[in-house]
Amino acid sequence: MSEISNLERENKAFKLLKRRSNFLFFMIFLVGLVSLFQFIKLTIIDANIYTTKAEENRIIRVPLYPSRGLIKFSDNELLVENVVSQALTIIPAKTLELERTLEELKLILDIKEEAIKDIKQRLDSNNLTYESLVIVENLTQEQLSRYIVERSRWPSTSVEAQLMRFNIYGHLFSHVIGYMGPVSIEEIQDSNDFKYPLGYQIGKTGVEKFYEKEMRGGIGFKTIEVDVHGKELRELDRVFPDRAKDIYTSLDKDLQLLARKELDGRKGAIVALDPNNGLIKALVSSPDFNPNILNKTELGNIQELLDEETGPLFNRAISGNYPPASTIKPFIGLLGLREKVIDWNSTIEDEGFFQIDPEGRKYRGWKEDGHGIVDLNKSIIESSDVFFYQLATQLTIDNISNFLSLFGFGSKTGIDLYAETEGTLPNRKWKIGKIGETWFIGDTINIAIGQGYLSCSPLQLVVALSVLATKGKAYKPRVIEKIDNDFTETQLLYKVELTNKNDWQKLEDSLSSVISSWNGTAFNLTEFGRVKIAGKTGTAQIKSLIDEELTAKEEYEGIRLEEINRDHALFVGYGPISKPLLSVVVIVENGESGSAIAAPIAQKLIDFYVEGRI
Repeated sequence: MSEISNLERENKAFKLLKRRSNFLFFMIFLVGLVSLFQFIKLTIIDANIYTTKAEENRIIRVPLYPSRGLIKFSDNELLVENVVSQALTIIPAKTLELERTLEELKLILDIKEEAIKDIKQRLDSNNLTYESLVIVENLTQEQLSRYIVERSRWPSTSVEAQLMRFNIYGHLFSHVIGYMGPVSIEEIQDSNDFKYPLGYQIGKTGVEKFYEKEMRGGIGFKTIEVDVHGKELRELDRVFPDRAKDIYTSLDKDLQLLARKELDGRKGAIVALDPNNGLIKALVSSPDFNPNILNKTELGNIQELLDEETGPLFNRAISGNYPPASTIKPFIGLLGLREKVIDWNSTIEDEGFFQIDPEGRKYRGWKEDGHGIVDLNKSIIESSDVFFYQLATQLTIDNISNFLSLFGFGSKTGIDLYAETEGTLPNRKWKIGKIGETWFIGDTINIAIGQGYLSCSPLQLVVALSVLATKGKAYKPRVIEKIDNDFTETQLLYKVELTNKNDWQKLEDSLSSVISSWNGTAFNLTEFGRVKIAGKTGTAQIKSLIDEELTAKEEYEGIRLEEINRDHALFVGYGPISKPLLSVVVIVENGESGSAIAAPIAQKLIDFYVEGRI
């Protein structure tokens, strides 16, 4: 019995041992299986992933940018080109001690502190780029020599060829063409369709800025393999950038040259355009500047240019606000006709002053003893202030403001240049909001002769003049005629309808008589003028009468003795009368006399332009 029990116990123990052995073998097998799976996963399944990540660490995509588009005249002659210069560049991601390197280069190459600060501000230490960053543009020979001697100290730097902007005619087209400068952080952030690299040159003013998108082209890229030190090993792929476009200006080089010559360095502006399509033929703002200094393709002190009190960078032609003076009178006259307040036969007696009531203030005209009996025609020819003083009292400021807006006063023209002013077209609401005062009848009287709160740019004035030249139409002004092979669109800007269409012609007859009649304010033009033109003189008062009883002579000898207090000289004109080809506005600051100073310039420009086309 005991033998049987022992046998059973041994059998149970054996079975237990067998089960444990089987379990152990199973666990060993399971562990082996898991290990095998991990091995397979690492060597086969995940191999591509880790390979890709390794490739990403040494494969870089570098942007490629096309050469900037050129600026040309309509006959294909170059106006602005790209020139090659030497630039010192650095690759931030390959620089071990970036700040120390920049400080060393600053001392060796005599780089201004402001330039170094600008570079540091552009760099994000958390995202250093493999793109070349320009440290110094247009290296001088001395800078280049200093760098070459010690270049081994900065392996991440190099001298590279760089295309820079060069205006062939320098000062001549400075305010139209504009200049280039490094893209700002704000401009980088504001650009949604283009990735600007650090140090990229971008248009800052003029057509360089307005047509930036067209002239910069599109971005391409190359894919390169680099080693652990960032050194390029080979190029893997290349996508070429979209070609930049060339632009063609409507400007007439010789007319522009003549306009600048006639201004002779005096402060002022000239704008000339074709009234039939809005193409700008000349646009001069004086003083001007050399854009190549700002482009850094010519030597010069940029800071002195920026600090110059005469404001050479200020584009007076499109941004200047001037009283239109007597050049506004034809428009006020048209309003009087439209409202039937006057007709061409309506007359008043001009005694040299105007009073609303016998005991009230005297509003004096420019001619002390007056113009005698005058109608609208004579008032335009001789520029009677008194006629328009009285007319203004019969018109409301609301009517005047609304009518002048039809000709573009108080609105930007939309020219393809930045920084255009909208001028000031005042009314009751404007004065309360701007000055906090109610509108007075005296304010309306001043507006009627182009003084007071009314102001406009020379560009606005020439567009308004074009409505008179075409007898009802003005086209959107533009300085670029063609982009590559595509012509820019001629767009109707304003269309003015008159109740009596004959008034257009009668007004032109009056404006023509300003020059051709013995009593016209611009009769002096008949001495040398070759093309028959229509026009209007203007003298914009800078200092008004302190004492209403002072005579014009006494006033001049007193407060206007200093040049800065002298009147601005204005003239607006178009010709030839038979078929207007050119509308011109001339403003000479502190020139005193529109007839003596501004009018002859306009006549010369029209003569020059027209005679080559008839």
